[in-house]
Amino acid sequence: MADEGAVRLYPARLEEVGQLSEHVRALCEAAAVPPEVMIDIELALAEAANNIIIHGYRGRDDGMIGVGVQIMPGSVSLELQDQGEAVPEGLFSRCRTISADAESGRGVGIIQSCIDQIDYRSEGGTNRLRLTKRLRG
Repeated sequence: MADEGAVRLYPARLEEVGQLSEHVRALCEAAAVPPEVMIDIELALAEAANNIIIHGYRGRDDGMIGVGVQIMPGSVSLELQDQGEAVPEGLFSRCRTISADAESGRGVGIIQSCIDQIDYRSEGGTNRLRLTKRLRG
């Protein structure tokens, strides 16, 4: 396991998403997570963080995003935490058809296509999004 239980905080700003991604990438590289798995993890992470910033915090720059990483022998899990607006109930369990030329609305579908298990809960003003990607060997 790598960095289990440690949550690192980042300002909820679009220009900080790269730093968040670099942190996760470094932990995964140290644990020899295959590059093809990393592509999916990084894409889902960027979409989730962008959605937190744009929709959860509605562009406010005073929020924070916490990210925790857990690397197990068969999977990588990320947990993103924020105090922005909660996600509408059932958002991550629905499949939606989005027009190919749509300028927004594709983030959840991208996350769903990259990640094997998505768990979301909002309690006491804190939102927790857990993204788990299985390692195929």
